[in-house]
Amino acid sequence: MSAAVETKDAAKATIAVAITVYRPDGLALEALAARFLAAGYPVYLHVDGPVGEAIEATDLARLRALAGARIALAPRNAGIGAGLNRLAEAAERDGCNRVLFFDQDSLPAPDLPERLLQAFRELEGLGLRPAVVGPRPVSPPGGGSKPPRYRRRDGVASVGACRPVDYVITSGSLVSLAAWHEIGAFAERYRMDAIDVEWGFRAWRRGRSVWVLDTAEMPHQIGSGILRWGPIAFPDQNPARMRTYVRNQFDMLRLAHVPLGWKLRTLVYVPLQAAVYAAKSGHGKRRAGLDLLRAAFEGLGGR
Repeated sequence: MSAAVETKDAAKATIAVAITVYRPDGLALEALAARFLAAGYPVYLHVDGPVGEAIEATDLARLRALAGARIALAPRNAGIGAGLNRLAEAAERDGCNRVLFFDQDSLPAPDLPERLLQAFRELEGLGLRPAVVGPRPVSPPGGGSKPPRYRRRDGVASVGACRPVDYVITSGSLVSLAAWHEIGAFAERYRMDAIDVEWGFRAWRRGRSVWVLDTAEMPHQIGSGILRWGPIAFPDQNPARMRTYVRNQFDMLRLAHVPLGWKLRTLVYVPLQAAVYAAKSGHGKRRAGLDLLRAAFEGLGGR
């Protein structure tokens, strides 16, 4: 058996593909789940709320028609952090030891699981104790999105195409369930934003490592466009998502495992970003500004 075939078979035996679902594009989600079911992976879907709120009945019926899909329907919307933890728990109960998480609109290459697994095993073989390996996010076809740029982790050398970074976004990330237990569950209080950032910093603090495989690109849409002010550019989010972003970034200022450099960046960059958003987003300068200021104080207060 060739090494490539062995890696692919090993991936299918140990990796659960897990997708968080909330108000999805039904056809796109069905195609994402069907792709990995056809390839032989166990696929788990966590619908974050009841029918009519989190998913339409027709879309749920379409998912239930997929042979082998494991679908959990939450009684209420508890946020992405809770969904990630429920998916990890379900996969572990069924004997998987790694979870490959996707957003419902992810556009992964078919060979992404085995490429990430191969990188994961190489890092483990070198004693680097990876918690998670993710692809490099890029703008989807047609642009109109600003993918995150990962900062290289100081004091840790790259391994081939694997680069040590502070965090990787959840979508497309291959997470070790053993590491998930050591590090602790994802922060459910954050609901949407900064869940992956906080968990990445917590992983480093607890002796695990975080990596991006630069040769594995994955298109990823963030927001509905790009807001620009001089050299500053960031995703244009809806008001609720932007408030959550500001609140969670300021909440991380209170956490001992978040590095000082990140906190200083937050204190400089996030207020500037919030000011540009309030001025240019089209949601009303005064109201948007006050909402984001209130969110910052809520984060500082741990609310």
